[in-house]
Amino acid sequence: MSDCGVCIHADYERADIFEVKEVKCRKDRHCCECGKVIPAKTPHEQIDMLFDGKWWHYHTCDICAEIAGAFMCDGRVPKSLWEGMHDVINALTTSCFDRLKTPQAKAELQRRWQEWKFDN
Repeated sequence: MSDCGVCIHADYERADIFEVKEVKCRKDRHCCECGKVIPAKTPHEQIDMLFDGKWWHYHTCDICAEIAGAFMCDGRVPKSLWEGMHDVINALTTSCFDRLKTPQAKAELQRRWQEWKFDN
């Protein structure tokens, strides 16, 4: 597998506690990255973090979680995936899609890549 060399870097303070787990919630949630509804009882990623004495909880759909895991090289920062991806979009090549495992994640990244590429 060739590496495309694209990484989303974030300048941030590390949380005191940062936990990622797979959950199924009793009610609908919204993905903190793309904003799409995560239907109740659907497995998805939950990030719990303690920062400056306050707990924060973020829910991420599986597609955004996979893309974030593949391209956020300095660790995850909730609510920053697509803004960060927009910053590196011009460096993306077709080999970057090899980092993703599922067809759904590849399709979403390709959709956004084409959207940004042809809008500019």
